[in-house]
Amino acid sequence: MSRGLGDVYKRQILRGKRVLVVDEDGSVREDAHRLLEGYGCIVETARSGDQAILMVRDASEKDRYDVIISDIKLPEYSGFQLMMRLKKIIDPVPMILMTGFGYDPGHSIVHALQNGLHPKARLYKPFRLDQLIDVVKTVLECQGVAPAAGATDEKQSEDKETSVK
Repeated sequence: MSRGLGDVYKRQILRGKRVLVVDEDGSVREDAHRLLEGYGCIVETARSGDQAILMVRDASEKDRYDVIISDIKLPEYSGFQLMMRLKKIIDPVPMILMTGFGYDPGHSIVHALQNGLHPKARLYKPFRLDQLIDVVKTVLECQGVAPAAGATDEKQSEDKETSVK
């Protein structure tokens, strides 16, 4: 099966990038881990905000996370509150917030956007693989970790059909 040029470009950008996925739901952590690892990412997961903070704090400069993907609702606090706590350790925070079906009763995403979250750094569960990869690529480009895309942006139909719930 041939890959589109956009897919090859995305795989090159994502290869070796360190991603932390923070979600209380084990299936979301496992699915995101599997999908991102398929693109060559080094993926670690945390089930709580406190665990994520420890992991970020303990990461050496060479092992720092290029992207942190977090649910907006964590056991201890919101994704926005996690972002603000992480901002004391790393600034800017390469954060992506995700929520189920756009449900955000605490306005976590709005508050995060007002405090530096990239406007495209959000995912609405269930999301497709191509959506996950595009958002991660956007955050990497904004952080200067990856060159801005000027190449084609073809999507594979299998990417569009693979989703995380």
